Amino acid sequence: MDKPWGVIRFIDFKDGSEHKFYTMVNKMSGNRLTAFDNDPPSIDDSLPWIKSVFKDIRKKATKILSYEGTKHFQ
Repeated sequence: MDKPWGVIRFIDFKDGSEHKFYTMVNKMSGNRLTAFDNDPPSIDDSLPWIKSVFKDIRKKATKILSYEGTKHFQ
């Protein structure tokens, strides 16, 4: 995959529950899809906003369980 993508699993600092945040580009439509958990994805969020979400998760989460993706969101 040549477009920036990422999936991060983490423990929420508020209630201790596990969550997932992801972003990737749909190969068929070319649209960027971004969502938390199993919520419907939003379409074409800006990369700076998505980077800020990954950064905030790393700063505020109780624990990062895993990260997969490109270096753009590390």
